[in-house]
Amino acid sequence: MNNLATNPERTAEVIKTLMKWYRESRDGLLAGAELPESKPPGDVTRGSYEHIMFLTLTVAIDYQRSAAKLWDSARITWEDAQTRWVFFPEEVANRDLDQLVAALAKHKLSKKQKKDAEIWKKVASSFQSLFQGDPRKFFEAHSYDAFEIYNAMRGRYAKQFPYLAGATGTSKILSLWIRMLSDEARIAFKNLDKVPLPIDIHTARATITTGCLVGKFKGTFKKLAVQAQEAWTEACKNTEYYPLQLDEPLWNLSRLGCSKRKNGSSCPEKHQCRLVVYCTANTSDAVITISKNGATSIDTKYPER
Repeated sequence: MNNLATNPERTAEVIKTLMKWYRESRDGLLAGAELPESKPPGDVTRGSYEHIMFLTLTVAIDYQRSAAKLWDSARITWEDAQTRWVFFPEEVANRDLDQLVAALAKHKLSKKQKKDAEIWKKVASSFQSLFQGDPRKFFEAHSYDAFEIYNAMRGRYAKQFPYLAGATGTSKILSLWIRMLSDEARIAFKNLDKVPLPIDIHTARATITTGCLVGKFKGTFKKLAVQAQEAWTEACKNTEYYPLQLDEPLWNLSRLGCSKRKNGSSCPEKHQCRLVVYCTANTSDAVITISKNGATSIDTKYPER
């Protein structure tokens, strides 16, 4: 069953309200909202080569785990002189996989130890062999065009950069990487507006609670994610914003608000939410069950206004 619908004009109102809330006041349930990757290690200069590698290699294993724990572990791994080497492609390329497994496991940077180490080593070694260990050379080759970089990763370089390239599905990590490099490392990319919104559990949930997609759905997370990307892209056309700019506020909206709501009840955070008049989860009959590996089920409707 899949009859999810979208109303781009209505969602444009949601976007404008959300962005004003997030950029100008950040009160209520968004008070103190931030991103786990926003703090570089203590001795790392924002936008430096070291910062770029810190973001790039860590985000490559950002799947099926707590983002806060991942980035905390990454910072500790950097600050440990015995494990900092994992963030330098030349060092990684010249070390045995077993050494990398041990280094990533020391501060729990890896969750699936061997798999994460294999991903990390492949990504680092590919940057070393193709771009002298420096992602900026890759960006230069594509004139710092974010959309060209996105397409090159998904196409020509998909096998060299597992997970980071996002060669299948909705390419969550690839879009996320580009957004992090722009927002956190302050790299001046062109055509950021053409890169799709990364969809994870939180942005998917916020897509439903805000009514960007409304109706009934039973199916896979992947199918929902594709529809969510398309819906946000269409709605942004009626605003001054582009999809990547929505990633941080939507993620925090769900993490701090929408995720607190349980099926069979209304949202406990509604009194702190500026989007309450748009919310599809304010009644006990709304069903929002989103899982990447299990059943995803949705049954919502627009509230009366």
